[in-house]
Amino acid sequence: MKKELYLIGEISKITGLSNKTLRYYDENSILKPDYVDPNNGYRYYSEYQILKLQNIITLKDNGFSLEEIKKRFDDAESRDMNGFFDIYKKKIEDIDIEIENLKNSKKRLQNLLDEFSYLEVDKIILKCLPEKFLYNLDIITNKDLNNSIFDIYKIIEASVECGSAHLGKQFKLLNSKGCSSEKISEFLLFKNENYLKNIEKIKKNEYITIRYRYGNREEALKKILDYISLNKINVEPVIYEIDIINSFLSRNKNEYITEIQIPIKTVIFDEERKMKNGKFIGIGKGYGGDISVEIEIVENTIKNIEILSHNETKIISDPAFVQIPKSILEANSILIPNVSGCSMSSRGIREAVKNALIEAGENFDKLEIQMLEAENLVKIGDGASKKIIKPIENFDVVIVGAGGAGLSAAISAASKGAKVVLLEKMSSIGGNTLISMGGINIPGNDAQIEKDIKDSVELYKKDILLGGDNKNSHELLDIFVNEALPIYRWLKDEIKVSFKNELIHFGGHTVPRAAVFSGKYAVELIAKLRAKAVSLGVDIRTGVRSKELITENDSKVVGILATIEEKDVKFMAKKGVILATGGFSGNIELRKKYNPSLDERYKTTNISGITGDGHLMCEKVGADFIQMEYIQTFPISNPETGELSHVGGSRFDGAILVNKSGDRFVEELERRDTVSEAILEQENGVGYLVWSKEVEAITSYVSKNKEEVERLKNSNLIAISDSLEEAANFMNIDEENLLKTIERYNSFVRNKKDLDFNRRGTLVSIEKGPFYIQKVAPAVHHTMGGVRINNQNQVLDKKGSIIEGLFAAGEIVGGLHGTNRLGGNAITEIIVFGKRAGENILK
Repeated sequence: MKKELYLIGEISKITGLSNKTLRYYDENSILKPDYVDPNNGYRYYSEYQILKLQNIITLKDNGFSLEEIKKRFDDAESRDMNGFFDIYKKKIEDIDIEIENLKNSKKRLQNLLDEFSYLEVDKIILKCLPEKFLYNLDIITNKDLNNSIFDIYKIIEASVECGSAHLGKQFKLLNSKGCSSEKISEFLLFKNENYLKNIEKIKKNEYITIRYRYGNREEALKKILDYISLNKINVEPVIYEIDIINSFLSRNKNEYITEIQIPIKTVIFDEERKMKNGKFIGIGKGYGGDISVEIEIVENTIKNIEILSHNETKIISDPAFVQIPKSILEANSILIPNVSGCSMSSRGIREAVKNALIEAGENFDKLEIQMLEAENLVKIGDGASKKIIKPIENFDVVIVGAGGAGLSAAISAASKGAKVVLLEKMSSIGGNTLISMGGINIPGNDAQIEKDIKDSVELYKKDILLGGDNKNSHELLDIFVNEALPIYRWLKDEIKVSFKNELIHFGGHTVPRAAVFSGKYAVELIAKLRAKAVSLGVDIRTGVRSKELITENDSKVVGILATIEEKDVKFMAKKGVILATGGFSGNIELRKKYNPSLDERYKTTNISGITGDGHLMCEKVGADFIQMEYIQTFPISNPETGELSHVGGSRFDGAILVNKSGDRFVEELERRDTVSEAILEQENGVGYLVWSKEVEAITSYVSKNKEEVERLKNSNLIAISDSLEEAANFMNIDEENLLKTIERYNSFVRNKKDLDFNRRGTLVSIEKGPFYIQKVAPAVHHTMGGVRINNQNQVLDKKGSIIEGLFAAGEIVGGLHGTNRLGGNAITEIIVFGKRAGENILK
């Protein structure tokens, strides 16, 4: 708060109270103006009055009537009241900082709630109880007043940090008169105070729980009691009910989810069965499809687990395949936690082992409860980076972020003899690079030469400037386009990256120029970069969460403060720190700060770890930021999850986009932002990608991405049929009009000219079945803005001066792409500037 006096309207925005309510308080002398303008009668109020109002609201929420509240303030001695408010003066002055911290907590809280927020009431789970059932606030207010709203924020943050508690409604006392401040200050997770008397009866640290939305309480109670009876579970004679906020600090009753908890005494299974000795096969469902395992049982003990087959994405899923079988063997049980960053693969392996155990004769009900209970255990790391945790470690170069940029930087620095550590907060390396479409733009690449496609550095630069609306940094762009072909040679000759004899023609490019990595996505790239880094002695650490930059004399960056297994570790860097932490697409608050339209409604194509960590660390050391408002959406994504669609790559080979009426509405190879905006303008903000056998035959996106196709089928987001009419009916698209659109488009193909949208590239007919129609929507994909750097990758402050010891590469850097990044340029950028950062930091 910067001003000294505020109007009613301004107070309304600060407190969330309506103007009508505030005027009522004013008329009843609860809220008193500090100044009345004699010229117009406008009434002005001080910060003192706003703080007083916030405490009035808290008192009112705790059962005090307005008459009692007014009397308390009127009767109080002015000196005591002033002393009371002096306690909060510093907090009021720092409210902007408090709110900013709260915003950062919001995402963590929302992630916590999203993990367990059910739309239905028929899912019953077994969980571990948190150690504490309630939080007591510090008593720092007047003894008859409740704690301030700022202390409530602290409770929210504490709940988020411990990861085991949920925010509940504040307990309202039936009779507030004569209550002590200690009672008033309790912030209860439970609705009924009497429930607390039964806490000591909980013996097992487990309980059955079900969640329901407003109005479904009776149905939920019946379901949970039926479940307990059916499964012969012996419970304690107590029921807890917790209200959980579903949207941050919402006051809307319908936004709450209520959780019923019933503590367990014992779980009665059938008489313990003795499993058969021998080998048994089980199948579970992973992210990429079936996971098949074979287990060996000897005297009721799991002696060996062999993974027979799976289709999970390599590198991302590797930690699960290392750690989950190991943990099951150590525990002789499937009651083991997921590996952080690859939960679906972890579940799939555990489910496969469960089904194999059932084949061996283990109790089905027992295993089902263990499967459910395992979901609530604290996730573990990959187990591959376990070392003795030292409080301080010393290196020449510290790099944060193990995607393409971080790995390239590590390789170039280590190849010059530097001692390098690469820190990654996820359990596996690769970042967003790993799940990209696997294309890297290179003018003059081998596939272009073989296919006789004419390209040049000049044409490449022209396309990028046009795509970025000429807002690009020319200094960075010149480096980028001139280093593209040399970096391609480096990847092929030194890193030994293999490429297909294919090209992708991403939107906004005059010619196809994206070389394609062999295999799936960019797994080939990351695997070869990792192998090279390891061979050079790079120390790769996963599960390390970097918190802040360590500076010397408040200016020079000399290291990173990080946490490993909740312990602080300082990674000191003699030569400096390179931030390769990616963008901030997954940080909703940062997105809204710079582009308010990209709010919670938008999913993101990014992996969960892309939350702007590097940006936040740079803010604290005074780094300059550029073009943060330019945030790109990817047009062809899963409308339900935000997952970038690799199946939708058919757009580049000839698929067309239509709306629910069956009409085309945009040139399919336009810039991503243009295509995204066009889709959002259609009914329900979705489009439909249509293609056929002719298009699919070019690069086989459907057959290459079977696991994604299965996910799309399960959500009714794709129709595959020999009949275009049948596919249109499945998607509720105007069948007659779609047929006319396809007929018209095929005439364009025959005449080699798109008269409606002047589509670039080779036009491909849509005539032969099977036909494919995929429902798509945009999701936040890439943030063009970021820290400002010079041509040596050094981060600059707001005065344009170098922040000594701090370098950056990849999506964290702003300015290169201008308003819009062309597809395929991200991979080129991270390798070009990642390699340069590793070289420049040693100069």
